[in-house]
Amino acid sequence: METNEVRIGNYIMDKKDENIEYVYLIHDLGDLVYINDLHPDVCIPIPLDEEWLLKFGFFSSDLVRYDPNDESHEQFEYTLDSGISHRAFICKPSKGWVVKLGNYDDELEIKYVHQLQNLFFALKGKELT
Repeated sequence: METNEVRIGNYIMDKKDENIEYVYLIHDLGDLVYINDLHPDVCIPIPLDEEWLLKFGFFSSDLVRYDPNDESHEQFEYTLDSGISHRAFICKPSKGWVVKLGNYDDELEIKYVHQLQNLFFALKGKELT
């Protein structure tokens, strides 16, 4: 995990004890960047999954819930009532989670919780809570 991708307000995981950490402090020591009081080697990104989407307030616009083993569905769609409804958040089993940007040919792959938080902040100027 690159420490330059992390902002205060992001969620990360401490791989030693697998605790979810809320980033409240970033120490830049020149050659090392500590997150909270954690050495950068123990900080790992949290994989984005349906559970995290639901925690952030997303809901499925489809009656079919996401199942990573379901090969029959082309995609699963989630939305968030946040003022960015023109952005569709979609899971394609073959590609993972993607955000549709404007034109339906433009999509951005999102693998981790902090990436979704950063994208939301860039679009809305506020934290995704």
